[in-house]
Order: sequence, then structure tokens, then C-alpha cells
Amino acid sequence: MDLNSVSEEVHLSHYWNVIYKRWKVALSILVVVMLGTFLASYFSRPLYKSQIRIQIERENPNQITIEDFFGIAASDQEFLQTQYELLKSRGLGQRVIDDQKLLTDPEFYPGGIQGKTAKEIEEIRDKLASGLMAGVTVEPVKNTSLVDISYIATSPKLAAKIAEGVGDSYMRLTIDNKADTVRQAQDVLSRQIAAVKSDLDTLRAQLQRYGEQKDIVSPNDPNSIVAQRMLKLNQDATSAQLERRQRQSDYDALLRSSPDAVAGDEPLVRDLAAQEANLQRDYNQKLSTFKAEHPQMVQLKQQIDKTRQARQAALLEAFNKKKEAAHNAILQAQGRESEASAAFDAVKREMQSQNLSVAKYIDLRAEIDSKEQLLQQLTKKQSDTEVGAILRGSTTSNVHWVDHAQVPTGRFNVTMKKNLQSAFPLGVLLGLAAIFFLEYMDRSIKTPEELERVTRFASLGVIPSATSVRSGYGYRYYGSRTKLRAVENEPEAPARGIDLLPHEDNRSPISEAYRAFRTSLLLASANSPKVIVITSTFAREGKTTTSINLATVLAQMGKPVLLIDADLRRPRLQKVFKGKMNVGLVNYLATNIPLEEVIQESEVPHLSVILSGPTPPNPSELLASDRMKHLIHEVRQKFAFVIFDSPPVMAVTDSIVLAASADGVVLCVYGGSTPREIVQRAADRLRQSNIPVLGAILNNLDLQQYGYSFKKSYYDYYDAETGEKKEPARKSG
Repeated sequence: MDLNSVSEEVHLSHYWNVIYKRWKVALSILVVVMLGTFLASYFSRPLYKSQIRIQIERENPNQITIEDFFGIAASDQEFLQTQYELLKSRGLGQRVIDDQKLLTDPEFYPGGIQGKTAKEIEEIRDKLASGLMAGVTVEPVKNTSLVDISYIATSPKLAAKIAEGVGDSYMRLTIDNKADTVRQAQDVLSRQIAAVKSDLDTLRAQLQRYGEQKDIVSPNDPNSIVAQRMLKLNQDATSAQLERRQRQSDYDALLRSSPDAVAGDEPLVRDLAAQEANLQRDYNQKLSTFKAEHPQMVQLKQQIDKTRQARQAALLEAFNKKKEAAHNAILQAQGRESEASAAFDAVKREMQSQNLSVAKYIDLRAEIDSKEQLLQQLTKKQSDTEVGAILRGSTTSNVHWVDHAQVPTGRFNVTMKKNLQSAFPLGVLLGLAAIFFLEYMDRSIKTPEELERVTRFASLGVIPSATSVRSGYGYRYYGSRTKLRAVENEPEAPARGIDLLPHEDNRSPISEAYRAFRTSLLLASANSPKVIVITSTFAREGKTTTSINLATVLAQMGKPVLLIDADLRRPRLQKVFKGKMNVGLVNYLATNIPLEEVIQESEVPHLSVILSGPTPPNPSELLASDRMKHLIHEVRQKFAFVIFDSPPVMAVTDSIVLAASADGVVLCVYGGSTPREIVQRAADRLRQSNIPVLGAILNNLDLQQYGYSFKKSYYDYYDAETGEKKEPARKSG
């Protein structure tokens, strides 16, 4: 199954084949996960968790603080965030160590502090404070002022002791901070009151001296009346100016507004709008009965238009009236402003002609009054702070207990059993993920259907790998199964591979696969091909083995077959067929020796071979020569089938040159190994060269790995036919 081929119809059996193919990978991952979990659980120390719950309220609103004095107000969220940071601060950790005397607790500090100086004890406390607070967890309860504080330790008593200590020390810290804040506010108020009193004494002395110098008896002096008039006129002028600006602003807003927004509420406009709506509703209702061209409908439409025009005219008239009224209001305000300004200027000129001493006298008197009012406010705040805030702040806290710490009765970290129970499904999921990931990354061709889709050639069959059908094929094989049992206890012989397997073991599944390949090949075209070129994409894809075994099963039909090693660069037939090594195809093509001298008989009846001979410097030129065409013409007359073992199509052009004179080409693909992109390029290359392609064959495919369910049926069929008992697979040497 190929997870990358989304166009395929996917069955559940495909997924099972994927899992069956790589189950060892999943098992390995599961074992690693379970083993890691076991080791981590076995060597982990037992931990215990204790928790408290407190409530943090906002400060008392009646309490006067330094923030209140300077007008600094923080939001509730900022206040709570500040408290959360205080709960994790190193300073609080130092207080907890001191308040709970943790340095003398052997569970917290086993070394003890006996014999150490005060400086050393302080250094130890500072170092341990950060570690202690690192184990504290602060978790606010959502949408409440409640906070859960927990501590994890290796001892249940120590966990409860520190969790309780954090809450207690935090409450003490808030009380101390509140008292410090109140003291700071009191100090500021005292300094401000003293400064205001000093300023008052100075101003009163100045006022006394100035009155004596200028002969001013009291603020009720006639000169002061002029000043009061001036102040009054100034206020009137200011009010008139503000009124004029307001009228101008209203007028501008009116101009920017639409007539509907300004005059839409006028009675006449509302009545006309309602009348128009009624007519429109009547029109819509009658439209379902009469057409729009009906006289009654036309008359009703005209009434609607007249009513709309009347409403628009009334709206514009009302709007213009309001606009005119607003403009008149501006003119009136401007007139009042001018009058007030003129009166103020007259009094101002009168005031300038009088003694300016009264004005200065009044200024001094006003400044003294302002200072006296400020002194009264500061004195009142000081009194409130002394009487209320300090007393409440020094004895109460805005932090309250909700739940105290309890000694935990069980471990916080999960036990080994629970860890293993959690790790098992995780390992299974990771194993399955790894299996399907590897399948996704596998770009090779594994099925005949996929081979046809990629190459667009007919699939001629599947040749199973030797290890997938019987252990021993491919590396240790000595003829039939009877002979194989006879030499079980003999020393190992040199490896031979599955070359000539259809000749030596005619009943093996691999032999049957080659016979099926032979049948498909002969039926691949209307005229049975005689001259066939076997090639592959790259080397080591089994094309030589395919050529040998195909020639063998063709010879078993009782017809003369010729196998020619046309791979002049890396020949391999001479390793299978022992004959004249120095005489072969190269000798025939390069010299004028007769064809009969290069044809050699093999151990397979009806099968003749032509080896490659010596390695030439120009293989492509030799294969494209007229001598090669003459050879093909000559052997076509003498043999029923001619099989060429040619070089890979992607490596060199020899196979394309050779296939131009043949009846067809067969492309060998290493199943489960060769990437489909390489196979597709090789097929395109053959297609672009106008080479007749008979089909492609999937070679050396591991049936067991890729989930072919008919593997066992092969064994059952052949064992039942021969009456032999199925042997256990032997490990290859």
C-alpha cells in the first residue's frame, strides 16, 4: 500500500498490510517507550504536594496611602499580578525560612547550621530561598480573588509545613508593607503641612505690611468694589464668549447634519411620513391584485409621490427654520459678547486709573485663602490617617485564609503502574505513527498496479524474492527439495543465487512466477515476440537473472532459445554459464568469425548462449553496427526466441540502440527498492525513443514484507501436490 498515491482506492486491508510489513518498528518503539518509562519511574524519587487556598482582597478604600495622596490608582488586575509576583519572590522565601525556622529542620536542610556564623547562616538562607520558591506554584482561581498555593517536597510533612509557611509569611508581609506605606504617607503629609504653615506666616506678614504702606483698611474699601466689578464683568465676558462658541458649534453641527436628523421629528414631517408609509403599504397590498399599469395603481403611485414631495418640502422648510434660528442665536451671542467685552474694557481702563495697590492686596488675600484651604485639607488627611489607617493597617490584612495546608497521604508523582499504563497507548501511537511515516517516505514501487500507473506499460508479472518464499534460495541452493534435505548436514557450498532456478527446481514458486511471466510476455502483442531485450533502470535490479530464467522457461517449451549477453560493459552471464570466456559477442562484431563459433550450448536443454567476450572500448558503436543487425537477422532465422541481456537504460544508451532492431523491450524494476520517479523517467526515455515496449516486470519483491496473502497458498499447493511435509525455513549462510 502506498500512502502517497491518493488516487488509489484504499481498503482497510491495505492499512493492515502496512502495519504487518513494519510491525517490528512499532514493537521496537513500544519497547523503548515502556523501558524508558520503567527506568524513569524506578529511579524517580517520591514527591508529595500540599496546597493552601487564600483570598486576596483589594486594599481598604477608607485607608489613606501614599498612592492616594499622589493620585496613583492601579487596576485590580495589576494589583493581583503584583501579589502573584510577591508570592514567588525571593524576599518572601527568606521570610518563610526565618519564620518557620527551616534551617534547623533536617528534612529541609540536613547539614544544619550548628557552628556557623551569622554571616554564613545568612548566605545559606539566601541561596536556599530561590530554590524554595522555585518549588512554590501559584495558581489563581479564574474569575475570583482566590489563589491556590502549593509546594512539592520529598517529605509530606515538609510539603505541608512550607505551604502553610508561605501563606502565613505572605500575610505578615502584606501587613508590614501596609504599615510602611501608611508611615510614608504620614511623613509626606507632615512635611507638606509644615511647608504650608511657613508660607502662610510669610504671606500674612506681607499682607499686613502692604496694607499699612498703601493705607488699605480692609477688602471692603471702595477701591475693592471696582475690582469686584471688574471680576464680575470678566466673568460675564467669558460666559458670553463661551455662549457664542457654543452657538457657533451648534450651528456647524446643524450644517453637517442631514435634514432628516434635524427636522425629522417635526409634527408635520412625521404626519406626512406616516401618510406616505400608509399609502406605500396600501400600494404594496394592491400590487398583488392589480398590475402597476392599472389606473388605480397609477393614481395611488401619484399620491405617494406627492406625499413624498410634500414631506420633503416640509422637511427642508423646518430644517431651514432651525438653521436660521441657530444663525440668529449666533448673532445674539456675538452681540452679548461685544457688550460684555466693551463693559469690561471700560472698567479695566477705570481700574488702571486707580491705585493698583488694591489689586495686589486682593491677590495676597486670595493666596492666603488658598493656602488656608490647603492646610485644612492636609490636616484632615493627616487626622484620618492617624486615627483610622494606621490602626487598621497595623492589625488587619487584606489576605484571608480559606483552606490551610494538610499533610498529603499519597505521592504526587504517579506510580510506576500508572506510568506504564499511560506509556503503553503512547508507545502504540508512536509506533503506528512511525510505521505510516516510513510508508509515506517509501517512494518505491510495490504492486503491479502501481507499476502500470507509473510506467504506463503493461505489467507482465511479479517475481518474488527468494527469502520471501523459502529461506535458502538466493544464497544456498542445490537443486530440488530432495537434494536440499540430503545436504543439510554437509559443509556449505559456494552461493549460486536463483539463476537457472526453473531448471533446477521446476516446482518452486519462483519458477512458477517466471512461467507466468513467460505467458504474459508471449501474449503481450498480437504477434508473439521473438527478439526480446531485457533492461532495467539502473544496475542490480535483477535484469540478468530475469534474462537467464526467462530464457530457461522458454527453452522448457521445447523450442530453441538463444541467450545473448549484450551488456558489454559489465557482463555477468559468463559467471553462470561456464564456457569459452574469450569468445563471444564482441569477437563476432569486431571480427569476421562465423556465428557458430560464438554460440555455446548450456546445461539447459534447447538453450544456447552467446557470452560477451572481451571488454570493448566502444560498446555503443558495436551494438549499433550493421554487423549487429546482421546477427539479429541471422539468429531470428535459427532460433524460436532470442533474449538479449542489455545494460540499464538510465546508465547508458546501449539498450536503446539494441532495442531498435528487436521486437520489444521488457523493463525490470526492483520491487520495493527503485524509486518511482526513476522508473517513470526510464519509461519516458523508452517512450520518447519510439522503442516498442512489451511491458514491465516487478522483480525481487518481498511478498512477506509487502503483505501478499498468496504466499502461504503457494506452499500449501506444492506441498500437497508432492506429498512432502513443509520444512521450516533455513537461515541463509
